[in-house]
Amino acid sequence: MKNKPTTIKDVAKIAGVSIATVSRFLNGHYGKMSATTRQTIERVIRENNYHVNTQAKSLIQKRTYLIGMVVADIENIFSSILFKGADTILENENYQILLMNSDNSLERERTEIERLLSLQVDGIILQPMSQASTDYQFLKESNTPTVIVDRKLEPQIWTEVTTDNYAYSKMISEYISRLGYQRLAVISENIQDNSARFDRFQATKDVCRKKDLDLQLIEINKQTTNAEIYAEIMRVSEDLDVKTAFYVLKGTLLMQVVRTLSQYHIAYPDQVGLAAFDDWDWSTLVQPQITTIQQNPQDLGQTAAEILLKIFANASLPIQSLIVPSNFQIKQSLID
Repeated sequence: MKNKPTTIKDVAKIAGVSIATVSRFLNGHYGKMSATTRQTIERVIRENNYHVNTQAKSLIQKRTYLIGMVVADIENIFSSILFKGADTILENENYQILLMNSDNSLERERTEIERLLSLQVDGIILQPMSQASTDYQFLKESNTPTVIVDRKLEPQIWTEVTTDNYAYSKMISEYISRLGYQRLAVISENIQDNSARFDRFQATKDVCRKKDLDLQLIEINKQTTNAEIYAEIMRVSEDLDVKTAFYVLKGTLLMQVVRTLSQYHIAYPDQVGLAAFDDWDWSTLVQPQITTIQQNPQDLGQTAAEILLKIFANASLPIQSLIVPSNFQIKQSLID
């Protein structure tokens, strides 16, 4: 017959303390506990292979200690770093994250959110596919604490943790203009698909209008080949006869653009300028290094998790718009 699992009552008896003292230890409440008592309880737990009964704990506290996190594209390293940031905060509070992938599909996103709701998660961190808050009315009606990360909803219905996409895109566009480029070509996935890309492109449009700088847009998707990108590069630069800077709105797209330039022997910054919104410092691994706005996805994830914990502690916390700073890194990919 197998030995019965060690209980909290067993731990208290072996350690010579009360059950309440062991409970305080397990919940991290060490305020009135001596170092000797803490060390004794920790040793007894380790030696007797004691594990907290999370199901029982959840029933008592009416929590599951599960957090749902829904990202747009799990293949994008931005999502991995975003998750890591949230996890570093939540693991210290004994929460587990259930990571869901919407795979750039609004329909799949809804399915994943409904799965999380069926599991009665305590809260959700959402990188939304849609900009319309009406698409998330079902989540709002569930009264599940939710924090939006990386993107924005219109109108705003939850606290949002984002990059100031407009301000940083304005900054890099003005820098390109100041270097004397005649044309600025934006390379992006569908601009209307998410608020981050929309804000980045809108800032570029505003700068080009103000500076009388010719603006071109090259929209691509996962099926776009290097040959097709090359054809667009040659078209908008008039076969490299016009001094053109290419501004890529996403780190993974930047990798494809760099590969295309290399494949077709187009040198930057000598023949074209190159800049990007980058997600994870990939641009520093190539030569010449690329001028970028470097986001901080780990900080975005950490901040979103911290806000969610504050909402747990205070359900009436007001809705906020929190900006996580990015870094403008000037490298050798643009010239006067």
